[in-house]
Amino acid sequence: MNKNKRNPGALAALTGAALALPAIAQLAQAADMPAKTELGYRYSDYKEDDVDAALVMVGTEERYDIDTHQFRLVAPVGDSSSLTVDAMYETMTGASAMSVVETPQGDSMLIMTGASIKEERTDLSAELRRYDDHGSKAVALGYSTEDDYEAINGSLDLERKSADGITTWSGGVGFSYDELEPIQEEGINRVISEDRWFFNGYVARAKVHSPVWQSQVGLYLGVYDGYLDDPYRSRDIRPDTRQQVAVNARSRYFLSGLKAALNLDYRFYNDDWGISSHTLEFTWHQTLTDALRISPRIRYYSQSQADFYLDADSGLRQGEQSSDYRLSPYGAIAYGVGAGYYQSNYSLVLYVEQYDSDADYALKSVSKANPFLVDYTLVTVGLDYRF
Repeated sequence: MNKNKRNPGALAALTGAALALPAIAQLAQAADMPAKTELGYRYSDYKEDDVDAALVMVGTEERYDIDTHQFRLVAPVGDSSSLTVDAMYETMTGASAMSVVETPQGDSMLIMTGASIKEERTDLSAELRRYDDHGSKAVALGYSTEDDYEAINGSLDLERKSADGITTWSGGVGFSYDELEPIQEEGINRVISEDRWFFNGYVARAKVHSPVWQSQVGLYLGVYDGYLDDPYRSRDIRPDTRQQVAVNARSRYFLSGLKAALNLDYRFYNDDWGISSHTLEFTWHQTLTDALRISPRIRYYSQSQADFYLDADSGLRQGEQSSDYRLSPYGAIAYGVGAGYYQSNYSLVLYVEQYDSDADYALKSVSKANPFLVDYTLVTVGLDYRF
């Protein structure tokens, strides 16, 4: 294990967004009781573009490359229950930004780690779901571990349909407890051991407006409490709590004459660190044959900066501060295409996405861009087998 490490639990956080992408999301729990046992596998290669050498003062330009293997088992249990077991194994290599410094000319430059990080993550979870005529309810537990990080999590959720089947209400609550033990390095003062809690909940309402149109609106709340700093950055001091709220709206319109569907998704997010964000996504699902479907999509994202974000690290400033690019103002555009080949007992899936972030993509003008903004390519392939 190399000592040049990124934020504990960062491998989980870094790939968390990717797990919601369509090729992987097809491993998601079905809304109805499964009639067959299903085995699923996904392999994903996530690769970030190297940093521009002109922006690096010290260290390597190399960024992260993450390989992810996902396995899922979904099986009926008796007449009215199902069991879902997930396993994930990830490996990450690359380098991280330790600090952002300002030159005498006023430019922001990076101090990178001097060698590649090598990290592994294992994640296990299980869900037991019970179905009835009006919906379902479930309980889930999970465990995740990295070299300097362990977490346990759990959740409860409930889904209820109206008598006519037109409206569906769903909701749930969850928690995570994380223990962090940062890798120690001679000459650098780091915390020995810290922990944090995370609690979240959501409620959503879906409605079938017509045979070709469905919509959903939802509200999400999340609260972090505990150690939220990045101990591997040279100067990173954050609040020990974070409160989050998000509102989601989704629309699904089916064009039967074209054998297609248009999906529109919007999400507004806000937290008490001062960050607000907007996400807008369009997806076109096209059926080419009875077995073959493709889904091109485009997603736009924009966020404001945290109240304590700094363009460059400062030893003169006291109190909360961070130059982490994830807390900076920026925007991003992602475009991708998914493809699926579906048979009665198996399915093959493929998804490719390119993600580009830039301060110029933000909704509001940004005076100085963070030099560590990320561009990445994601490729996912998968197989589902039913028996």
